[in-house]
Formats: sequence, structure tokens, C-alpha cells
Amino acid sequence: MPNLTSKELTAIEDTLGVEENLIKKYKMYAQNCSDQTIRQKCEEIAQRHQHHFNTLMNHLS
Repeated sequence: MPNLTSKELTAIEDTLGVEENLIKKYKMYAQNCSDQTIRQKCEEIAQRHQHHFNTLMNHLS
């Protein structure tokens, strides 16, 4: 991995925080939703953001 500037690292950290918040929100939405279709969609969105988070973390490793 090439060396990243402090500005680039800060941007990645910010993005990781956003992804983490979206994961938490959509999991909460899914847990509190009584409509099965909407619940499933919220779970799918949470999984997509988890994938984004994991991908970013793998690039930092």
C-alpha cells in the first residue's frame, strides 16, 4: 500500500465512521420494522455498508 497523507487518512477515518453509523442505523431500522419487505431491505442495506466498511479496513491493513 502506498504511503497515505494525513489528509487522506483523515478522509478514510471519516468515511469509516459514516459507514459504521449507517450500519448501526439500518440494523436498528430492521429490528424495529414490522413490514417484512422493508425489514429485509434494511438488512440488505446494512450488509452493503458492512461490506464497504470491511473493504476500507482491508485496504488499511
